[in-house]
Amino acid sequence: MSNPALIQQDIINLQDIEKVQFLQTLQSDPQKYQQYIQEKTGRVKSETLDAKRAAFAKVAGDMARLMDMDHNSIAALDRTNDLAATQNAIITEQAEMESSKQYNLDLTRRQVEINNWYYENKRETLFVLQLALLTVLTVTILITLTAYGFISEKGSDYLIAIVIMIGAGTWLYRWWYTKNIRDARYWNRRKFEGDGKSDSGGAEIRCRADTEEPTDKKLLK
Repeated sequence: MSNPALIQQDIINLQDIEKVQFLQTLQSDPQKYQQYIQEKTGRVKSETLDAKRAAFAKVAGDMARLMDMDHNSIAALDRTNDLAATQNAIITEQAEMESSKQYNLDLTRRQVEINNWYYENKRETLFVLQLALLTVLTVTILITLTAYGFISEKGSDYLIAIVIMIGAGTWLYRWWYTKNIRDARYWNRRKFEGDGKSDSGGAEIRCRADTEEPTDKKLLK
């Protein structure tokens, strides 16, 4: 049975013998030997140049791809910055619109309050004028009745004094109420002495009432 190791060794030896024989054949003819050396050298140079060119082309391609990636990254960054600037501009514009809307809403609300206050003030003035007219008419009627003898002069004087006192008192009360009691912003709201003042005692009582548990809950526990 043949040994594979011996067969492989024989093949190597045969190849070496063939190389030696080929070399001896070339050396026997110097011209062919020189031609073989030149062909071998040219082939090696050509393969080396091809390998160098392939390596250079690969490096150049990699560099071009990297430059393209860098250019694309810069372009993407510029687009991102543009989008961010556009978004910030939109947000700023929306905020300004919201602020303007709120300002217009507050201005409209305040204008309505002012119009309502002046409307009620005009009504108050009309009430005072009507009161003055009624007082004058009542006094005129009393004077007329006194002149025709239906009422005595002394009784007429008392009645006129009472009517004038009622009219003047009503006017003075309305003037004092509007000046000191009525709210300066809302006509139908009145001011109190404690408006705008903090009530520490009340706050303390409320805090203690909030923190303390009811007696019923304690009993249930």
